[in-house]
Amino acid sequence: MEMRKRLLVLAASLVAFNAALWLIPKIAPEAPGRWEGVQPAAPPTASASTTPPPPLPADFPSMERPPPTIDVPEGQPQPIATKFGLTYDIPADWVNASTGFGGWEDESGWSVVYGAIGRYGYEVCSAKDGSTLGLSGATGSADLDLAHVATEHAQNAPRIFGAPVDDPGPTVTYSEPQKISAAGSPAVRVTATVRDITRESPCDPPSATFDILTTTSHATAPTAVFMVQLDAGVDGAADHSIADEIFSTIRRSE
Repeated sequence: MEMRKRLLVLAASLVAFNAALWLIPKIAPEAPGRWEGVQPAAPPTASASTTPPPPLPADFPSMERPPPTIDVPEGQPQPIATKFGLTYDIPADWVNASTGFGGWEDESGWSVVYGAIGRYGYEVCSAKDGSTLGLSGATGSADLDLAHVATEHAQNAPRIFGAPVDDPGPTVTYSEPQKISAAGSPAVRVTATVRDITRESPCDPPSATFDILTTTSHATAPTAVFMVQLDAGVDGAADHSIADEIFSTIRRSE
């Protein structure tokens, strides 16, 4: 997807992207004009409060760097601690890149970045360096409206899997914001299902899912945002139930 979007996998030591991890996800850009006239199913809507969030308590913990990688014996699920006082597990056959950043950018300069990442099917496609079949990660938001934040992040799917200017782009459908719980706190999940992706290289999937879960954070930002992206319709693709499994492991960090 070199013309459409480029997968980013970056070292945690890059200061600029450490800042991007905090700043970029707070503002979900609108879909670019080249998708005007396309009629996918309407995304869910969630009204956000216009009242600024209250300041964080003076003793609210904050981390500038992600926690260190947690090592476990081979063959076991791998815990990834985030900067938000929450930990989640990735499957044993995923690559733990918990101290790095991952995300996407396109030719316009737009990008979205997550930290505490896990990667599935890393380098599985020889035609593209850094190829993956799945990616997980987390970031934070100052917005306390869980449904609004989940919806904003899910609406990045058309840009992540978008097409060149002369292509109509993929078909994206969205679930309604689902109220659930995570780590004993209220949570909201939104799933974007992406179909009809234009395949610019053998590494591009014909379809994919992009799942977002938001919940109360316990450090660094008021709201924690978890992401699981999975390619579909290609050899080795993970079942969508893997996203359910990953989200079910979210818990308070020890």
